[in-house]
Amino acid sequence: MNRTLNFRISFFSLVLMLIAFGCKDDKKVEKAVEDPYLKELKETQIGDIDFYISIPKGYTIKENRGPDFSVYYFFPKDTTKTQAFTGGMYFGNHPSQFDESVDSCKTKKIKSIVLSKDTEWTSIQCKTRFSLQTIIESGSTEGWNSYIHAFAHTSSEADLKKVLTIFKTLKKKKPQKRK
Repeated sequence: MNRTLNFRISFFSLVLMLIAFGCKDDKKVEKAVEDPYLKELKETQIGDIDFYISIPKGYTIKENRGPDFSVYYFFPKDTTKTQAFTGGMYFGNHPSQFDESVDSCKTKKIKSIVLSKDTEWTSIQCKTRFSLQTIIESGSTEGWNSYIHAFAHTSSEADLKKVLTIFKTLKKKKPQKRK
């Protein structure tokens, strides 16, 4: 009897241990993978408006102001270096996309996040030159910049991905106080 009781206890203990330690939750929690390229970027205020974007440390932003709009270009500070990519943003109420349709060019749509919204980009590849553009609502309450036409030009698909990462960092926030 003792022997049977010990066997049953051992058997049930083994079954409980197998259940406790053998069961794994197959539901994997999806982690947001941080793009390592983000570490190479520096947050920069866009002109004197309430928008910021992170650009490469060796880049600068230049403004071209119109009567009721502004266009901000980002490009390398050292203009003697070969530019891997350049980009810009039109802030205004009447955006229009560049017409870059050429029969030998390939056009495709790319989805990304800009200003925390799903955004569809138009990507055009002509040989080794890539262009990228989208128009989104800015969410601004200022009267002259309801829309943003974001655009870029790159020389490779890898740089195209970098530009998309840069535009993902675009955000609206109050300017930091200058000391």
